[in-house]
Amino acid sequence: MKGRIFVIGASQGGIEAISALIAQLPADFPAPVFVAQHIAASSLGGLPRILGRAGSLPAAHPRDMEIFERGKVYVAPPDRHMLLQRGYVCLSRGPRENHVRPAIDPLFRSAASAYGAAVVGVILTGHLDDGTAGLMAVKDRGGVAIVQDHAEAVAPSMPRSAHAHVSIDHCCTLSKMGAILVDLASDDVGSQVPAANPLIEVETRIAAGELNLAEWSRFEKLSAPSGFRCPACGSALFEVRDDRMIRFRCRAGHAFSARCLLEEQAQMREKAIAGLYDLLMEEATLASRLLNLSGDDDSGLRTAISDRVSDARRNAALAGQWLAYPQGGQARREQSLAPSRNPSDFDSRR
Repeated sequence: MKGRIFVIGASQGGIEAISALIAQLPADFPAPVFVAQHIAASSLGGLPRILGRAGSLPAAHPRDMEIFERGKVYVAPPDRHMLLQRGYVCLSRGPRENHVRPAIDPLFRSAASAYGAAVVGVILTGHLDDGTAGLMAVKDRGGVAIVQDHAEAVAPSMPRSAHAHVSIDHCCTLSKMGAILVDLASDDVGSQVPAANPLIEVETRIAAGELNLAEWSRFEKLSAPSGFRCPACGSALFEVRDDRMIRFRCRAGHAFSARCLLEEQAQMREKAIAGLYDLLMEEATLASRLLNLSGDDDSGLRTAISDRVSDARRNAALAGQWLAYPQGGQARREQSLAPSRNPSDFDSRR
């Protein structure tokens, strides 16, 4: 297919933003539009219906291996990455990227790989920074980068990140973006595709589910061990060799930006502290019951068990502070959280 390829990515607040943008495109829009909106795997898939009602272009979830057409909007279905090949769409349950599927980066990367300078990448409202690496790939292959003005975005993080890491061609409000897309759709970009980018190619194949030793060997040459572990599967993370943005991927294919990994680490920390808190509560409760029910008159043993209860309660209180106030500050309300002097209190609270 000659002409432009438009790829749009959004997350929080994206349904309204995409609807507003699609509504500005005329019925004779001469290019296909591909949309990746973060949605839950359990979603009923109603976004195509919403977009179809919002504007003049028909919208649908594509079928795997479907040949796409100009003047249609293709929406990534729930729990599938939507990838582009020359002339058709590929749907994949490949590894999650930035903890989501569908993710924006795989769509943008695959479009850049297949269509080079013909691609127009659009980043709209959203949390964190999915889409930034994909938009970098679009620019690396000669395409056009458009970003919503973060001042009007419901969630400005994704537009801010794209603007910070990518050489943006257009940054504007949604009300002005439609006219830009219409103008770009009329461009004659030719059919020349730039030379292949090894990193874009291998990451696109991983997103398509091509997880094998050969692909991983290629990726290893483009990355380095990071010393971090994958929050999704626990395996080692490798850092992509790209000075523009810190990114990671594990052997199972899960990919994370540094910001997304930091968010995942915070959740892992909370889960670990919650498990520690529960373990200490159980230890204090069991030791307290043993202390109350034991007929042993060994004063040394009773003292040891009583100290065990006190230590467990004190440490549980500290873990509880971290759970309730992980950022510190007023969290250090140690007096109000100080343990009772009576070890048997734990037994009555369980």
